[in-house]
Amino acid sequence: MSDLDHTVAALQSLGDALDGATLSLDLSGIGDLRGQRTELRDQIGDYLIPRMQRLDAPLLAVIGGSTGSGKSTITNTIARAEVSPSGVLRPTTRAPVLICHPDDEPWFLAADVLPELARVTGDKGDATGATLRIRPVPTLRPGLAMIDAPDIDSIEEANRDLATQLLAAADLWLFVTTAVRYADAVPWDFLRRATERGTEIAVIINRVPPGATSEIVPHLQGMLTDGGLEGVPIYAIEQTQLNDDKQLEEPSIHELRLMLDALASDAERRAEIVRKTLEGALASVPDRANAILVASRAQDEASDTLRVAMEEVYRKAQADIERDIVEGALLRGEVLDRWQELIGTAELMRAVQSRISQVRDRITGFLKGRTAATNEVQGEITSTLEQILLDHADRAALDVVERWRALPGGSQVLADDRSLESASAELKTSLSSEIRNWQDDVLDLVRERGAGKRTTARVLALGVNGIGVALMIVLFAQTGGVTGGEVAVASGTAALSQALLNAIFGEQAVRDLATEARQQLLHRVRTAFDLDANRFRSRLWAAVSDPGATEALEEAVARYGATRQS
Repeated sequence: MSDLDHTVAALQSLGDALDGATLSLDLSGIGDLRGQRTELRDQIGDYLIPRMQRLDAPLLAVIGGSTGSGKSTITNTIARAEVSPSGVLRPTTRAPVLICHPDDEPWFLAADVLPELARVTGDKGDATGATLRIRPVPTLRPGLAMIDAPDIDSIEEANRDLATQLLAAADLWLFVTTAVRYADAVPWDFLRRATERGTEIAVIINRVPPGATSEIVPHLQGMLTDGGLEGVPIYAIEQTQLNDDKQLEEPSIHELRLMLDALASDAERRAEIVRKTLEGALASVPDRANAILVASRAQDEASDTLRVAMEEVYRKAQADIERDIVEGALLRGEVLDRWQELIGTAELMRAVQSRISQVRDRITGFLKGRTAATNEVQGEITSTLEQILLDHADRAALDVVERWRALPGGSQVLADDRSLESASAELKTSLSSEIRNWQDDVLDLVRERGAGKRTTARVLALGVNGIGVALMIVLFAQTGGVTGGEVAVASGTAALSQALLNAIFGEQAVRDLATEARQQLLHRVRTAFDLDANRFRSRLWAAVSDPGATEALEEAVARYGATRQS
């Protein structure tokens, strides 16, 4: 593979990588960087690769400038025909117009240069926006083509973007300004960017008052020199009446036409301009690409910060839930009351101080035939646990929203979606089902561990549901979350449930059962909360570039840099 092929391949990879690095988060200063990314990406595809592959293609000059500077009138005068509409309404140029000698038309119809712009030929069809109208002009000489571009300061953003794209695809930039606007800031920014990238430039100053050329041109030349644009040629066009064809009188553009004709007839001079502009653009790529790479890394860092903040909130929520579960937050109110009613706590607590067998016998008497009461306790556990989990989910969602609003890019990702400030509707509808499924898991554990003949008889005597509820009470047995007078009652209730389960399964087996039941509950909670957190993850994934975009850009920048050093 030749050096040329290596460079073209590296540019193609870089263009693809720039396309993926969208810089989508609204970080500080990102507007300019997005524009630079788009401009570099477009220049690679529109100009650098096509020009490197066809150095013998006609030289392309782009006539650019500010609103109302007379670009279209100058283009029509050069062509000696009305090829580009002009008028008082702004913006005038609805789509860029390319004029060339008929022999050169196939070069531009092939869409090697500016390949993303659709082609319209002659004066047929409607051309707007990202369309290039090609007008063959027999009065032009072969070897030189010109594009009348939209205004660089157009009121329409799409026109400004297209003008920037066209200027980046030019071998030669013919910048048009006027005697009253040549000091405007926007054009000078474009001029500086063009010269930094090695683009050949010529300035046309239009509508110079008669007799003022000798004063205005030196002043403009001094400004160009002060701006680092020393040696840029200036072509002055004095203010005159347009002729019947709405074109400038020929003497007013005499010097400009001589320059263009000489350039068209001098292949070596054209080749020199192409080489200078091409090499300048190629040399500017590393610094421009590295600026985008730095911005892409900043995007990744901002995205990671948002993601980490969200994950921390949900990890804390799950830790808080685990604390509530083991510290007895559920042994309040209706759950405690219903379980006490079911097993007769006061009387049985006295039996606890006697013998375990008596506890078992007494609880058996209480539980037999009381399925409905047992179901009530399960229902209270479901509703209480569901409310606790929803409270944590609501707090977690609001906490994420508040954190994101305080972080770069966070408000953009949230997009004022107020539904993110609380638990999702899906979580609210699924929690009760998840809790009931967990309760079924607990009953399955009871059946599984009670599979021995002797234990089975005890389980059948007491009822699987009753023992399952007792296991749930033990699971929530710690009293760190219970306060005041509830402590003694809850402690006694838990001790009674523990005594019952010990009598059936044995002390170690009860510990194992409680641990496994707790793990199953926490697993279901983690799964549910993880799905709820996916709302934020989805928002973030939709708002940022491909996670591998920065890495791909790093590789592409390094690959292109290697071709420059070889």
